[in-house]
Amino acid sequence: MTHSVCKQMALLQAPQIIVHNTGSDGSLREAAMSLGKPAITVEIGNPSSFQKTYIMHALQGVENVLSYLGMLHESVETPEMFPTICVKSHWYYAEHGCTLQVKPTVNQWVKKGEVIAIVRNIFGDLVHRYVAEEDGVVIGRNVDPVCQSGDRLILLGTVGRDFAQRPTSTKPH
Repeated sequence: MTHSVCKQMALLQAPQIIVHNTGSDGSLREAAMSLGKPAITVEIGNPSSFQKTYIMHALQGVENVLSYLGMLHESVETPEMFPTICVKSHWYYAEHGCTLQVKPTVNQWVKKGEVIAIVRNIFGDLVHRYVAEEDGVVIGRNVDPVCQSGDRLILLGTVGRDFAQRPTSTKPH
């Protein structure tokens, strides 16, 4: 979000949530940026499933970005909603396995101390209750009702300094 073209690309994708990060070493995004090529990563929907509404929304975002970059001769469709922009995110991991109930949904705000997940044994007895360590917005969540120790539970984003700026339809410099 500190690179003007990447920021514009992310905003034109029109997601619910944007996470500002620079990419890990060895990622395609990091390699492109090191060559001076603006790049973003788009993540949508649940793993191992096709969710047509999300796919169509992401396709519109890709067309917006391609138009903005001058690769398509179509006008940019200005997003109606402005995304939540997170300065960082982190996963919570299961310390215990058995049956899992993740409480909040994606794009839901949680407060520090709020219960975000519960693990129970096969008889329904409480094994562990996980709480949010800080205020944030749910970016991703485990949807599998069975979990093992070490499984991802919830991805929580933290909102910090303001990157807010509506996308423009002007071409990059």
